[in-house]
Amino acid sequence: MIVRDILTVQRHRCVPNSASSHKPYAPMRPRVAQCGIIRHPICHKNSKLLAKGVKHEAAPVATEEDHVRQILADVGGKQKVMIAQVAPAVRVSLGEEFNVDPPVTGKIVTALKLLGFDYVFDVIAGADLTILEEGSELIQRLADNLQGKEDAAPLPMFSSCCPGWIEFVEKCSPEVIPYVSTAKSPHMMQGAIIKTFFSDIIKRSEEDISVTSVMPCVRKQGEADREPNQTPAGHRHVDHVVTTKGLAQMIKDAGIDFANLPDTHFDAFMGLGSGGAVLFGTTGGVMEAALRTVYDIASQGSGAGPLDHLEFEDVRGMDGIKETFLRIPSNLEGPLHNSEELELHVCVCNGLGNAKKLLKETIEGKSKYHFVEVMACPGGCIGGGGQPRSKGKEALMARQKALYNLDSSSEIRQSHQNPVIKDLYTKYLVTPGSEVAETLLHTGYVEGGPAKYKGQGVSETSDEDICDADDI
Repeated sequence: MIVRDILTVQRHRCVPNSASSHKPYAPMRPRVAQCGIIRHPICHKNSKLLAKGVKHEAAPVATEEDHVRQILADVGGKQKVMIAQVAPAVRVSLGEEFNVDPPVTGKIVTALKLLGFDYVFDVIAGADLTILEEGSELIQRLADNLQGKEDAAPLPMFSSCCPGWIEFVEKCSPEVIPYVSTAKSPHMMQGAIIKTFFSDIIKRSEEDISVTSVMPCVRKQGEADREPNQTPAGHRHVDHVVTTKGLAQMIKDAGIDFANLPDTHFDAFMGLGSGGAVLFGTTGGVMEAALRTVYDIASQGSGAGPLDHLEFEDVRGMDGIKETFLRIPSNLEGPLHNSEELELHVCVCNGLGNAKKLLKETIEGKSKYHFVEVMACPGGCIGGGGQPRSKGKEALMARQKALYNLDSSSEIRQSHQNPVIKDLYTKYLVTPGSEVAETLLHTGYVEGGPAKYKGQGVSETSDEDICDADDI
């Protein structure tokens, strides 16, 4: 049985009557699904749409250089606990600034410690957390559609990790909002975990903690400035974003001999991630990590055994649109309650222009896919605007190959097998989609974009023709 045959009539649901209606989407009622070995409620956030033309209150604008100055001031003041977290793409590109072959993971940690950060965490831990939340959301959507529920969230579900893609949806194609996963991106999930739970561990208030994300993307600060990405007290979960190029400049300005630095391990609280999470740094990586986990959750108890391969070659590489499918065995007792084998059809869009090609058929209910990954920059995060200027496609392919090598050499290759993430759910989050997980790790989207942080240091963003761009 092919899932799309059952789901066709469900795809247009939860879409407003017109893109200009600006009416709130109906809230989803709490549902209980059997995902893996646990039962949990999942509530989808189908957010209100703000009317076009509404202007949010202006806030003081800051450049990346302003954020760096604030970071250095906080380090010098010795009043704040300084925490850095590093994205996967950075470890395979920063070395280019110092003529050091990738990966340079351990050197990055050492450099950040020398720059004055007290703790350095790995964003791939947050990526594993994203897969648990996003994968569970996908399973819930599939289950609800298979059961013909009137309030089922529509398919295909689109990924939500790329801020360029989210900005495009909110500003240019808001009718797609109900299709987008509500899961926050990895560094935003991790920032929320740090400000909420790690602050208790170290017995410091959230305002005493400064979180800096080291990212390959120039739009991540704008993501951190979104009002939904703040604590109830009004503090940002992620205070600053420094790009790969920005970190390289900080290292050079400090006179640090990066090439000869020893390796240092990430700090333990969020310092371990899976090979699948490393792949978040390149196009197709989110999809590959998700398939590895979704299969195990959906097939658990079916007697089918684990996946016979963890590499999904069809979604690897640099092609603009990549697709594959995953056969999920019949499993009446599983979260999908499927009596026959199902085919889960997925697609990866490498670059914003390729994503646009799928939107029309999605809105018309003609898409054959159930899950779609979108990365606005060609190559994904390895080709982000905050990365060292590459010398062509060969440089991107070298970065991508380095990520594939890190994945294949990882002891843990599936997100749900990460003991750090298991511990987070045991101690704090309970289950994927729990009330606390929904509050901290999920978000919503609004036409035109949400209000931004009203304190100092809001990033300078541009509305330059993103609706007409094929990549950003």
